[in-house]
Amino acid sequence: MGDGARERGPVEHGPVLSDKVAIITGGARGVGAAIAKAMIEAGARVVLADVLEDHGAERADELGDRATFHHLDVTDEVGWASVVDTVVAEHGRVDALVNNAAILHMGTIENTSAEVFRRVVDVNTVGPFLGIRAVVGPMKAQGGGSIVNVSSIDGLIGMNSVTAYSASKFGVRGLAKSAALELGRSGIRVNTICNASGNPEMSGPWFEQMAPFIDQTMAYLEDRAIPGAIPFAAIAGAAVYLCSDVAAHVTGIDLPVDGGATAGHFVAGFNTM
Repeated sequence: MGDGARERGPVEHGPVLSDKVAIITGGARGVGAAIAKAMIEAGARVVLADVLEDHGAERADELGDRATFHHLDVTDEVGWASVVDTVVAEHGRVDALVNNAAILHMGTIENTSAEVFRRVVDVNTVGPFLGIRAVVGPMKAQGGGSIVNVSSIDGLIGMNSVTAYSASKFGVRGLAKSAALELGRSGIRVNTICNASGNPEMSGPWFEQMAPFIDQTMAYLEDRAIPGAIPFAAIAGAAVYLCSDVAAHVTGIDLPVDGGATAGHFVAGFNTM
């Protein structure tokens, strides 16, 4: 079992996630829901784990009999154990975990309390840590698995007024890299997606404060190789790839899905020279 990751090769026939079982946190809406849909289309069975019970149950119904919903507060270690035990009891295994659940706080350092900072880190960084700990046992027992932490471009480069969020998203990258080294010989791969778009409902509470800066916000979206917001489907496709055996030798990476935002700056006039 120790070299399980080396023994697996790319899937040659059928859906790339055929019969795999995946837990997706924050799966009730936004990016998490898009990842769940893409994984089902790729052949997986998915477990939507979220605190939003009504949204989660409704989403699972929409996705059909290959989706189920379980209530989970990702900061609750006992809750994690309960969800993973239930999934193993129902499906016999856990092939993939996507740590997608997150919260956003916007505000300068001076306007961010220590309590708020800790809460953001608790959900966005400690939550994935607890998730990894919860699935390691079953994944080791079955000979391997894939874990994907959803970070952000704010976890690759800084931005003003998202200090708590950025710190938490840098944290999940470090968590993934160390876990990849620690778990790789057990056939467990750990990677990070760094996307440039998230759930609008997560940023919704800040729209009123952002409204005076709409021009700056639009310029931020346009200052990249591929302008505009990133479609959820693109982020979901990255998750499908990293959870599939096609990526059997991919671990410890940061995969930006950002339209080239972290590649550099696009100067509009220069392409006419």
